Amino acid sequence: MGRDRKNSKCVPPYLSWFGGLAPSHEISTLTFSFVIIKYHNLTCITTRNYQNKGTMTTETDLSDQIAERLGFFFSDANLRMDRFLRRLVMDTYTGGFVEIDTLLKFNTIKKLSTDAAIIAEAVSKVEHPKLQLNEAKTSISRVDHFTEDMLKDNVRVSLRVSDLPIIENGDGSVYANTREEVEKIFSEFGKVALVRLLTNFDKEERKSVALGKGFVEFACVESLEKAAAALCVPTGDADAKPKSVLKLGENELRVKTMQQWLSKKAGEREAKHDAKAGEKRAREEGTDSKRKAEDEVVEFKLDWKKGCVVSLEGLPEGCDREMILEVVKKFVGEDVEARADYSRGEKDGKIRFNEPNDKIAELASKLNDGSANIGVSKVEKASVLEGEAEEKYYVDYIAFRTKQMREKGQEKRQRKTYAKKGQRRSR
Repeated sequence: MGRDRKNSKCVPPYLSWFGGLAPSHEISTLTFSFVIIKYHNLTCITTRNYQNKGTMTTETDLSDQIAERLGFFFSDANLRMDRFLRRLVMDTYTGGFVEIDTLLKFNTIKKLSTDAAIIAEAVSKVEHPKLQLNEAKTSISRVDHFTEDMLKDNVRVSLRVSDLPIIENGDGSVYANTREEVEKIFSEFGKVALVRLLTNFDKEERKSVALGKGFVEFACVESLEKAAAALCVPTGDADAKPKSVLKLGENELRVKTMQQWLSKKAGEREAKHDAKAGEKRAREEGTDSKRKAEDEVVEFKLDWKKGCVVSLEGLPEGCDREMILEVVKKFVGEDVEARADYSRGEKDGKIRFNEPNDKIAELASKLNDGSANIGVSKVEKASVLEGEAEEKYYVDYIAFRTKQMREKGQEKRQRKTYAKKGQRRSR
């Protein structure tokens, strides 16, 4: 900068000292009007009173910054979120090597350098995860490959943070602190791999809303355990206080491990599910009670009269209802209303007449002496039911018909329910 003749009149002579020989952190000790700004971990200074702007960094600083970016992009934390890069590092055909030309398209890398050789030189400086170059030094891969079962490993190394300060504005709300500031206060426990600050987009209001919550992911389990011991309280101990409390601005941060948070969410989901299941059971029980009450109202009515039932025992093989009713028509009359209570294959049955008739007893007598047959065969025994036997027959018959009517009612309700569900699905 100081050697730029075109701008030499507006650049103080002492700025010529910054021609790339001094470390960038020493620049901030001078007392002239400029601003230090951080962008993607690259320290830049912008003068307020002069036209020249530039990055004051040594080659060592640049290499360290590139190494930091490479370490982040190839880290477990980033690969769990970055589908594009994860697909490349998990490609078995290429052995997980990512071309440096591809990495140079990443904004935070190409702002540091567009020279593939400089990117390759920085690979050896990445401490975690360990990286390696291919023979041509044109591609980079992890030494320990990222695998499918590592996608959920973030649970073991992450904290859930609440009460992060937010600032309301006309476009919704934003976080009062940057990710770097959140990372800094947690870095006392170990290397922070990733900070996620959660936001939500309100579709109705068309604005972004900061939720005041986030996740801090450490590079290793030991750092997480150290942070959890200081900042978290045991699960289930409502009165316990953390040993240490972190603050951002005036806000005290509430911290729990991601596993504690997930377990709580799972418990809440289970409780909600149980509550819904309980409500459903109550509704079903109420519906069942109502249906049971409705079913109890349904009852087959029969005004039966004595002397109208003929009991048949020892019916011949191949007998059916039509054969029994044929005998009734022949010996009692064509216009007499009667019902054959019989199921094919059974040995016994009944003939029930709607009204008393003198010919009923006569029919039973003829079936007994063989002058009347079922088909071509004689029955073993025929008699008109009387007393308790007759009463029991009618009680059983009424119960059977009542059960049939109730079952038909239940089937009808089920068909209506299925039809309604089908209509909802079709919508």
